[in-house]
Amino acid sequence: MSGNIFSPTYMIANLAGFTLIILAITRPNTTRWIFSFVFTGAAAFNALTAAYSPEDYLGYADIAGLAVYEDFINGFFSRHIRAIVLSIAGAQMFVGMSITGRAAISNIALGGAAFFLLAIAPLGAGSAFPSTVLMAAACIILIFKKKRSLTNLPLLKNRVADSGQM
Repeated sequence: MSGNIFSPTYMIANLAGFTLIILAITRPNTTRWIFSFVFTGAAAFNALTAAYSPEDYLGYADIAGLAVYEDFINGFFSRHIRAIVLSIAGAQMFVGMSITGRAAISNIALGGAAFFLLAIAPLGAGSAFPSTVLMAAACIILIFKKKRSLTNLPLLKNRVADSGQM
């Protein structure tokens, strides 16, 4: 596992985070489907990795941004990798399958996604920080979009009206 913040993967992850914020504002339904795909795919990837090579997760200790994460990974987590990662994969599957559903369940899934994304941010380069913070912001925007349209805000309302989209 590499902690290189100049790697193409790291750069793409952060570009994706910025893009998801823009899409959350301009195309919320598309963004929900993207998050659904990402979380469902992550669930499958994590479940398979936990089943066949759980020790791969121990590499995150070396690049964690906080000592408490490094200590957790090398301690409790190292003794219970499968159980913890499979639990996370189950939660990711719930989010992935629920994020495009009805408002209440979608908001719960988006809240869970935002929480998870913020929780892994201290992994530093291991989570392509700050991409997870940007993605969490996109989730929060989507929750807000479900409750009240951002186009009702005066600044955006004028821009949308000027573009003929209202």
